[in-house]
Amino acid sequence: MPAPSLPSLRLLTAPLGLALAAALVLPAAASAAPVAPPPPSPGLTEETAREFVDQRVPELLAEHGAPGVVVSVVGDGAPLASAAHGEADLATGTPLDPEAHGLPTASVAKSFTALAVLQLVERGEVDLDEDVNTYLPEDLRVPDTHEGRPVTLHHLLTHSAGFDERTEMDDPDDPAGQRGLEEFLRDNTPERLFPPGRFTAYSNYGTGLAGFVVQEVSGVPFEEYVERNVFAPLGMDGSRFRQLHEEDGLVTAHRSDGSPVPYPHIPLPPAGAAVTTGDDMARFMLALLGGGELDGERVLGTEWAEAMLDRRFEVHPEATAMGYGTYEFRTGPSRAVGHGGDLDGLHTGYVLVPGIDAGVFVAVNGDDSGPDAGADPLRDLRFTVLNAFVDTFAPDGETDGTVAEGSGGTGTVGPDAARTEGADEADTESTDATEAGAYTGSYVTTRRPGSGSGRIVTLFDNVTVRDAGDGALSVRGGLVPDDRWVPVGHDVFEAGESGDRLAFVMEDGEAVAVYLDANPTSGYDRVPAWGSPAAHLATVAVSLLLLIGGAVRLRRPGGAARTAAAVSSGLTALACLTGVGLVVYAVLDLNRLQEWLLDGSAALSLPLGLAVPLALVTAGFAVAAWVRGWWGPVRRVHYSLLPVAALAVVAVGAQYGLVWPFA
Repeated sequence: MPAPSLPSLRLLTAPLGLALAAALVLPAAASAAPVAPPPPSPGLTEETAREFVDQRVPELLAEHGAPGVVVSVVGDGAPLASAAHGEADLATGTPLDPEAHGLPTASVAKSFTALAVLQLVERGEVDLDEDVNTYLPEDLRVPDTHEGRPVTLHHLLTHSAGFDERTEMDDPDDPAGQRGLEEFLRDNTPERLFPPGRFTAYSNYGTGLAGFVVQEVSGVPFEEYVERNVFAPLGMDGSRFRQLHEEDGLVTAHRSDGSPVPYPHIPLPPAGAAVTTGDDMARFMLALLGGGELDGERVLGTEWAEAMLDRRFEVHPEATAMGYGTYEFRTGPSRAVGHGGDLDGLHTGYVLVPGIDAGVFVAVNGDDSGPDAGADPLRDLRFTVLNAFVDTFAPDGETDGTVAEGSGGTGTVGPDAARTEGADEADTESTDATEAGAYTGSYVTTRRPGSGSGRIVTLFDNVTVRDAGDGALSVRGGLVPDDRWVPVGHDVFEAGESGDRLAFVMEDGEAVAVYLDANPTSGYDRVPAWGSPAAHLATVAVSLLLLIGGAVRLRRPGGAARTAAAVSSGLTALACLTGVGLVVYAVLDLNRLQEWLLDGSAALSLPLGLAVPLALVTAGFAVAAWVRGWWGPVRRVHYSLLPVAALAVVAVGAQYGLVWPFA
């Protein structure tokens, strides 16, 4: 499921994967506009669509080295072309057959869930602006953390509820431990990191909760409701919500080394537990482009179908925005909107270009293994195909103009205008681009757990902004493609090389968050200097040097008490070094990190948990050293710094949930 965004650590959308070496679970999002001006469009016809899926897509598959790819193209109200290339299972060499192999959707399922919710809205059974607790049983209600600012279905469908990230999934081989939707929601009420409507922070929990509302209000199990009211009317006979590990005939997911990845038990089915086919996704895209109707069957009123494709929530009027169950991949003349999804070893996405009445769906059953694999998670094979389609058939300036309203942040159509509740508190006036101090600082992903070891994501998914001179900014981060960014609008900057853009959210003349156009589902909110990952890493580095130095110098201590002091300091240093070392090891082996985090392993937190009592004992020996006059003054000072250094490492670890038993 997109989430959020380690390149291989994919959770229901964007994973924990993009997240740790980029961001623990970042939902799928497309990359920004191409660098070089694109050539004129050849026009989208059956012939050009067939050429794209039969010639261009295989070329991209070979470049990226993924196992296989399925692609479907629609345009002008009809399916134009579809194809499958590569292998469904590398171990058996089975060719990928779109008619024989089911495709897990991952977070693309969120679009199905949003459509189901909007059906209830259209019938007057739920209200997008009503407190969602109105539709929930008491034990599932959202805590009233921000008085007078309830979470609504509007917030859930646009990922703007302010929830912390919940990434738990269940072992497919442990039936007793597998939770259903209601049980998971009851046991995992998330923290509310932000007031609703302030920022976007991709939330699988939020979509799961929206799906439960469908179930609760309709009186029909969620999976059954969607099959009856969405899939069946649209003729999507190969689509269903099911637990993937219980399904036969699915493509095999693969890591970059070619090894297979078992599908997990997904306790939040509305967020990512669906199966589809390329042809079914073509029908779904045609229904959205057709205003909610396909082949005479209407599943959604025109205004609400448009609401899925319009800008329903924006953090900045010149940045990409959220629709209902969708998000913008690009603004401007070639405006594109859709959704991406990720599971470990499987990546999906679809993009609609309303200006040319066209769309494309892509599913890839493995991570890239080519020379550039993992270099930029937002430019994997899936996103490369999606962007190649838009670049080919709708280069900037060549749409028919029908999306001028609502593109580029100038306005929207549909039942409501795009909502920016956060802007009510914000300074909407642009800060002078030369006042770089308004933007400089450290920012961490809004898509983060509020507690537990998952907070380690902010060590990797963060952004640092510095003044580059001449009004430009130096911006660095795991998903930031370039270093130098120049001002191009109201608190909007563009990368000189890639053409990507970022936009700052301003309050009282200061930036409080920054968003990349590549990923409107989650951004980065500003943290104080002392809370920045860079400051934390520097603290750990200096502390470890002190601890290592102390362990080296305290040889031949002399006497039982001094020997005990040396042993205590050595064990303290060892606990800290082991704790940090295991974190580094896990980061270098993202599959191991995913395993430890999802299984609740103490491997990341036990060493620093043991360091606490050891540091306190060492502190006691430091007091004794001064009282009894052990060693010389310099050595006593050095020894006294050792427990301080150890506790500094522990304090930093605690910020990321890495201290047992509090992880």
